[in-house]
Amino acid sequence: MKPPSSSPQLHWLERAQGAVLPLISANIFCCCKGGTPEFSSYSRTGVFEGLCNGADPREMTAEGGRQTFDTSWQPSACGDKTSRLEALYHDLIERLMQVENEINKKRVWSESVDTRLQFLESCHRQRAVSDHDKRQETSNPDPPYQEGHRSYQEAFPGGLTQKELQEKEEYKKLKEKIKDLEARNKELLSKVMAMHKHSENMNDPLRLSAVLQMYEMLRLREWEKLRSSTASHLSYKTGSSIIKKLFDACEKDIQQRTMNIFEVLDIPPSNDAMTDSKQGMMQEIRNIFRCSYYQNHAEFYSKIVMQADVDPKTAIQRQFTLQCCKIYCLLLLQDPPVKAAWNLQETSLQYLEHVDKKDREHWRKPAFLWPIMKCGKQVIVKGVVWDEK
Repeated sequence: MKPPSSSPQLHWLERAQGAVLPLISANIFCCCKGGTPEFSSYSRTGVFEGLCNGADPREMTAEGGRQTFDTSWQPSACGDKTSRLEALYHDLIERLMQVENEINKKRVWSESVDTRLQFLESCHRQRAVSDHDKRQETSNPDPPYQEGHRSYQEAFPGGLTQKELQEKEEYKKLKEKIKDLEARNKELLSKVMAMHKHSENMNDPLRLSAVLQMYEMLRLREWEKLRSSTASHLSYKTGSSIIKKLFDACEKDIQQRTMNIFEVLDIPPSNDAMTDSKQGMMQEIRNIFRCSYYQNHAEFYSKIVMQADVDPKTAIQRQFTLQCCKIYCLLLLQDPPVKAAWNLQETSLQYLEHVDKKDREHWRKPAFLWPIMKCGKQVIVKGVVWDEK
């Protein structure tokens, strides 16, 4: 087995073999002629010292051979010496082979360590590039592939392709879920806003539900108190006429006060370009008027009663007329306003009820006692009718 000449250790082995073989051959030759050369410790030691000092093994062999032949010899058997030399030769060869095996093992171990280091460096680069790509996807969703990403794909073909495809599919699914959630959120938000339009501040004494409760008490308790206090029992026709005159006077009063404010602000009433701004101003005006009309006393509403050409005779009649004006003004000043509808021909019978609780088949020529209350086109309170005779 001849080791490669490129390794320094193997080159040393070749030199050692070249030094020992001629020496052994010379001694064998002498033994065959009948001589018994004796290897002195000096000659053997000189050979190995020369090798360790870097001298040429062949020169050391020649010198050692001369020193050996100059030594006196003793007659001995040729075969015994030959066997000893052969044993020494084989022992040396075995030692050299052991050294060669150790060198080969160290070389294999060194190559294995280098391979592992390269593998770890490759894994580190792959992980670094993968973390960088993930940060880019998080900061900028669905970005175009950059040059670094393409070079990474070329350097590691097929390494993370399947993983990236899975991540892309998951990203698409998440994007679709986000779209669905946004659509659902918009739908719920629109429902909440629609509910908010009908919501009220329960701490506000002028909220619509509170004013409607006042109106209900006016129709039931105050009206019955008025009819029972009158000696001649106020008729439905007279009562309907009084109520309609008072309600019309309330509408005119609020309209006139609003027009006065527009004149002070120099806003023409017929200017269509100011429609949006006028609507916003109307909301503010209603809020101011609502507080003012709620806090004002009998003198304020007495002027409206006078404008309606109604002359109450008794204190109960005066109290009823003032309550009619105050409550209806508060209905008109809601946002949006609630107004009375007196047109019976344009009204469905389902929004009417009889003052005497009669069934519809028993109605005879019905007429309004209390009008229908509407907020836009929506019916807020049903109307009350009576039978004209």
